[in-house]
Amino acid sequence: MHASDTHLQTLHRLLYASADARCLLWVNPAQGDPFADDPLVQERMVRVPLSHPRFDVRFAPYLVPLALARYADAEVFARSVQLAWDAWQLDSLKLANGQAIAGWVVLQDAPEALASHWARNCHVHMDKGLSKLLRFHDPGVREWLWPSLSAIQQSQLLGPAERLVSINREQQLMFHERPSAVPAEAGRLLLDREQWAQIDDYAILHAAWLQLDRQVLPLPRIFDALRQATRYGIQDPPDRMLFALHAMQIGHDFHADSRLAPVWASTAAGEFYGGAVEAVTGHPATRLDQYLLQT
Repeated sequence: MHASDTHLQTLHRLLYASADARCLLWVNPAQGDPFADDPLVQERMVRVPLSHPRFDVRFAPYLVPLALARYADAEVFARSVQLAWDAWQLDSLKLANGQAIAGWVVLQDAPEALASHWARNCHVHMDKGLSKLLRFHDPGVREWLWPSLSAIQQSQLLGPAERLVSINREQQLMFHERPSAVPAEAGRLLLDREQWAQIDDYAILHAAWLQLDRQVLPLPRIFDALRQATRYGIQDPPDRMLFALHAMQIGHDFHADSRLAPVWASTAAGEFYGGAVEAVTGHPATRLDQYLLQT
């Protein structure tokens, strides 16, 4: 018995009860397609037709219609649940294997309608004059992105989909559904400056999360702390990760300690955060928690 079997049973019950035992398997093949040799998947796949200057459409996410009452479909589904679970195991995370299983989608329309909606309205954005790819097909991105979206933005991301299901960082099932009383929204998903600032920090937070043995992150407070890091002039990604680590280890408002005022003066003047911490405290930057506790 695999550790993901409980989730498999839950998903079967859910889909049999609410979706006539049907769903779309949502695959992200960017770092290797686990179904590259599966004829059922290759025959049915519907590629999201992304058009982005730095993205090869061959590596775009794709959707696969599954009818779980059929044995072959159920086998593909079971394999996908196990793969999604295994991708969040520490060994896989440390190898940066990525998340090949984006999740499972409940949809009444044709999968082509959803693929077209995502390609036209949700994935490709302009921010600060740059073309960006919003990687919400990564369940780790979607886990942090979804709470930052307004109800209308959530509806815009879903498009014709009724529900998105995936496995999150805690290896629990994660459900994203259209907010109550919000109609299906066919418009384009637009993100504001603060949302893009958070998205730009996702890789930094992910790295910090791994260093702290995957502890649960108090996301709103950590994002507040990183906004403060920006005010202190801390822009270098390794320095921002170190600041995030300190916020997780010590507390999101650790920077308000008066003993650290000279650090912020230094970073505002262009010094690197890690070096400023060591110069002010006389301790390694990774041991700031010990310095604040001992002095």
